[in-house]
Amino acid sequence: MTEESAGGVVVRDDEVLMIRDRFGRWTFPKGHLEQGETARQAAVREVLEETGVQAAVGARLGRVAYTLPGGSSKEVTFYVMRFEGGDLSPLQAEISEARWFSFDAAQEQLKVHGYPGYRVMLRRARELSARWPRG
Repeated sequence: MTEESAGGVVVRDDEVLMIRDRFGRWTFPKGHLEQGETARQAAVREVLEETGVQAAVGARLGRVAYTLPGGSSKEVTFYVMRFEGGDLSPLQAEISEARWFSFDAAQEQLKVHGYPGYRVMLRRARELSARWPRG
């Protein structure tokens, strides 16, 4: 059985929101879909629950699939998201820290302390958000 999850790469100007999970790795806010919830809805909810940040969901970035320690599999659908407001208030039960990084610093964190496949999501989010109107 595959667990379905969704998450967001939240962009604010030229920064991206990242969380440090309970395993000490830098990643993006994400979580399981609740019954009757779409992946887009779950991404918005999970970002708010885990970080205190409100964000508007944009384009789908892709999926990351992996095997969990118990042997079951998980697939996470990621979206690029635009920061809309809120103050960082990490959900301490699940994550130890939430922080804004420049895209380059985020890429380095993922290279050293991240999970496979997440650097691709960051690169795609950077490309898509570069086309957003500024103002």
